[in-house]
Amino acid sequence: MQEEIVGAEPDSIARWLLDGDPAVRWQVMRDFLHETPGVYEAERENVARSGWGHRLLALQSRDGLWGNSLYNGKWTSTTYSLYLLRVLGLAPHHPQALAGCERLLGTGLYEAREIRFSRGQTVADLGVTALVLSIASYFGWPCGGLSVIAGYLSDQQRADGSWRPNGSESASDYEFETTLVVLEALLQFERAHEESTGRIPGVRERGWRFLLDRHLGIESGGPLKRGWSAFAFPPYWFYDCLTALDSLRDSQGGRDPGAQDAIDLVRARRKGDGRWGRGGKHPGRTYFEMEIAGEPSRWNTLRALRVLEWWDAAAAVDG
Repeated sequence: MQEEIVGAEPDSIARWLLDGDPAVRWQVMRDFLHETPGVYEAERENVARSGWGHRLLALQSRDGLWGNSLYNGKWTSTTYSLYLLRVLGLAPHHPQALAGCERLLGTGLYEAREIRFSRGQTVADLGVTALVLSIASYFGWPCGGLSVIAGYLSDQQRADGSWRPNGSESASDYEFETTLVVLEALLQFERAHEESTGRIPGVRERGWRFLLDRHLGIESGGPLKRGWSAFAFPPYWFYDCLTALDSLRDSQGGRDPGAQDAIDLVRARRKGDGRWGRGGKHPGRTYFEMEIAGEPSRWNTLRALRVLEWWDAAAAVDG
């Protein structure tokens, strides 16, 4: 049964959001209620103690793996379990997360610069390499080899600012997806190892310019590609406009006209009660469902609200 919420007042929506999982609550406190770090960090600690984060941590085996797999097995493998723990906000330096990172890097690192989980793999997969860099950087893995991976990904940026999955000039499929995943990975590395970022801020700026010059995949006639307006959560490596906007906000990007069409789409998806729906679901096995199809989504409501607040605040400054 769909939960009742009275009106679209911020207080009503905030109460509904705070009734959710600790992973949602601490981010609501930080991004919507603007509580002090001491308040939201105390709630963040509950991600490991209860709810989705606790359930996922309990599924890790003694060898540091999830699903007895480094990558294959969407979405139950070690890579995607650690990805989800990062999205949930499990605190950096958590010992179980670091044990998983050790397995990813110890087994997957190829020629000290990229990730190849299969020794039969003959071409690079920049998206997988970026996912691992993002996870390891977020959870506090030492800079060492990560700086080489970050440099390698920076070297693979194309002249137009984008990245493609295998670095090929001819393979244009998934360039939006790969570009966003790499941008998020470089941001996580930059935050974790500020002293070693070098040229990375400029690399990220060119990457965002590629996406914004293409209106984040949205034009006035609608989405350029099926699924980009679906707002599925978790997004994993997939691209959609809400995920791109939330990443732009997180990177402290400015208010750019190239994002306006995507912002308009997010506003249009808001329901009469002030919330957003769950959207689609990417095919694949999961350990558990976080939200129910057809019902309002706390994740999408939180993400959309913080994106719109960021956008409108920047408009007020510009105006």
